[in-house]
Amino acid sequence: MNNIVLTSCGIRKESFKNRFYEIISKEELNNKKVLYITTASDGEDDDDKTWMDEEYKTILDLGINKSNIIEYKIGNDININDFDIIYMMGGNTFYLLDIIRKTGFDKVIGDFINNGKIYIGSSAGSEILGNSVDIALGYDKNNVNMIDFTGLKIVDALIVPHSNRKEEFINDLKNKTNENVITLYDGDGLIL
Repeated sequence: MNNIVLTSCGIRKESFKNRFYEIISKEELNNKKVLYITTASDGEDDDDKTWMDEEYKTILDLGINKSNIIEYKIGNDININDFDIIYMMGGNTFYLLDIIRKTGFDKVIGDFINNGKIYIGSSAGSEILGNSVDIALGYDKNNVNMIDFTGLKIVDALIVPHSNRKEEFINDLKNKTNENVITLYDGDGLIL
C-alpha cells in the first residue's frame, strides 16, 4: 500500500518529491483530480493564513493542473469517486477530527485509501490517521472540548508533525508511551 503520504507542510524537498514520483509520475499527476480539504484551517484562531497559500503552491509544484484541484470543506456534498487524491490540509487537529466524526467522513477516508487512491496528509491531516491525537494537546487548542482522542487508526502509530520544532516534546513522548512514534519534519515526509 503506497498510497498514504504523511507530511508536516506538504511535499517540498526535492528528494521527497522524487520518492513521491515513484508512486505516481509527474505525467500522471497532471490529469489527476485532487480534493483539497481545508477544513482544519477553520479551527485556527490565527487570522494569518499565508501558510495555506504556500502549501497550495506545493501541490501545484508537484505538477498537478490547477483546474483539477477542488477546494472542499468537510460536510458539503461531494462525489468522492470523482477524485484520485485527497489532500488533507493542516490546522487545528481537534477541530478536524471532530468534523470528520460528526459527518462520517472517517469512513470516506478509509474507503478512499482502501480503494488504492492516494491520501496526502499535511500536519493535522497526517496526525488524524494515527491511533490518537491527544499529543496535540501540547500544541493545539481543544476548542471543541474533545474528550475521546482516538484517531482514525489507519496508521498504527502516533504521528507528530513539525517534529523539527518539537525535539523536547518528542523525547518526553517517547519516554511516556509504548506506541510507535512517527516524526515528520517540515518539508519531508513518509510514504506508506
